[in-house]
Amino acid sequence: MKRRRMSAECEMDHSYAMPNVNDNSNALLKKIKNVYANKLLNDITLVVGGISYPAHRFMLCISSDVFETMLMNSTWSDSHQEVIELQEVQQCIEVFPVFLQYFYTGVITLEQSNIMPMLVLADKYNVKDLTTLCVEYMCEHIADAADQGQLVTWFQYVLSLNQPTTINALYYCKIWQDTECMEIKPPWNRLLKACRNYIKWNLDSCTKCFNTFQCDILVGLLKQSDLVVHDEMQLFGCVASWLNYQSAEKLLECNDSDPIEDYMSSLTEHVMSYIRYPMILPRQMAQLLMVPVVKQNKDFFVDKMAAAMEYNLIKMEKRSDTEHILECTPRLYTCERWGNSFRVRTKYIQNYQSIKREIVTCSNLFDRERELNEESNWEIEMFLKGMCFGKGMLVSWRGSIELPEVIIKTVRATIKMKLRPEDIGKVARHVRVAILIYAVQNKIVHVVTVVQKVVLFDTNQNMINIDDLMVYDAVNQPTTNEDLIHILDTNVSYFMSDRIPLKFHVIITPIIPGLTDTHVGTRIQHVHF
Repeated sequence: MKRRRMSAECEMDHSYAMPNVNDNSNALLKKIKNVYANKLLNDITLVVGGISYPAHRFMLCISSDVFETMLMNSTWSDSHQEVIELQEVQQCIEVFPVFLQYFYTGVITLEQSNIMPMLVLADKYNVKDLTTLCVEYMCEHIADAADQGQLVTWFQYVLSLNQPTTINALYYCKIWQDTECMEIKPPWNRLLKACRNYIKWNLDSCTKCFNTFQCDILVGLLKQSDLVVHDEMQLFGCVASWLNYQSAEKLLECNDSDPIEDYMSSLTEHVMSYIRYPMILPRQMAQLLMVPVVKQNKDFFVDKMAAAMEYNLIKMEKRSDTEHILECTPRLYTCERWGNSFRVRTKYIQNYQSIKREIVTCSNLFDRERELNEESNWEIEMFLKGMCFGKGMLVSWRGSIELPEVIIKTVRATIKMKLRPEDIGKVARHVRVAILIYAVQNKIVHVVTVVQKVVLFDTNQNMINIDDLMVYDAVNQPTTNEDLIHILDTNVSYFMSDRIPLKFHVIITPIIPGLTDTHVGTRIQHVHF
């Protein structure tokens, strides 16, 4: 009887027989790391920059598709060699031991000083997991790269990896536009978009790397109308600095100054043709005459300045053909002539409450002394905490229907043209409205989102609404401390802390059909997401 009871208890309790899963992978990783560190059982040696690195065919093949082809394919001469010399540039030579060690440890420290050569090696040898790590690091340090003069190099490297077989002038224009990014595969498309939009909308933060632009890529940038700059004079100064840098580089290559002068004259005319001279105020034109590059190419610039002055001196608008339509299209200028910036502290805003700001912009595209310099007044209303539409009644001939309360979780901007009573029904404004939204990455404030819309304000429409111009949860997510609320899956926040308010800049520029480009539509574009 006692034996039967013990047998029954054992049948009910199977815990003594359950398997115990033990994860001892860390110990295995330590053994692999030890094999590499102590140079044990090596069956191949890689020579890079004159330095020998003992390694293992097995680890090279499972880590890199390129090494697998080199060492496993018998048709390759390297497959039979015990010593293989790899040709690398100096920057890659310096980081190669860290690169190789990653094969054995899976651990690597990425920073601004080694990220580019590490990415070059990862891409060259098709180490996919390391490539992904490098791209993720770069996406999280876009603002730092601009601050340290690296961002243009990053952008141009990604372009070089994804260039089509046929390249023309149209390609260099398209790479700066949003649609082109969709044709590049992950993870490169996200990095290309972040670099491109950061450069376009934060040009004043990219002065350290502006001179490293390749000529065709720079020309493509100068063709863009959504370039955020203080005014056209600032952009002129950047291009003049770029030309000085190119001249100095040419002097290092060639001792004869005569061919350099011819080359620089041709390059200056080519690049400076894309500056929008009609957008430079007449009083600023006189300042251009003192710039060295203008003195050296006086005939070219005098013709450009004379043509630009026609727009500012004549009464009737000069009709422009398709070739020159961009020169009379304002970019996103942040000077006071076309708009203003303002800050908002969301901490003191109640749910569904809006805040209002007023700005004044110039109504005339050109600065003409003989004409009255008209101004336009605008009211900007921001709904940062969503919108609430209370209960109501819908009355019709069939009866009444009670409408429920509706809450919309969106960030909305309302732009309204303010008119005096005597101007109602008489004044119309055809404009491009742009809203710049700022955010923070690694404590660096920059433009993160640009909203654009071409609108005709008149008697039938004196206001517009733009929804979803910010990520609602990133603005309104409750927090009990000063931890940053990141936007989606990025390391970017609209806030630096509770003490730093949100920042916006509204730009409203005139549109003249036939003279300025109107192909904008409603566009909401971002840097990091």
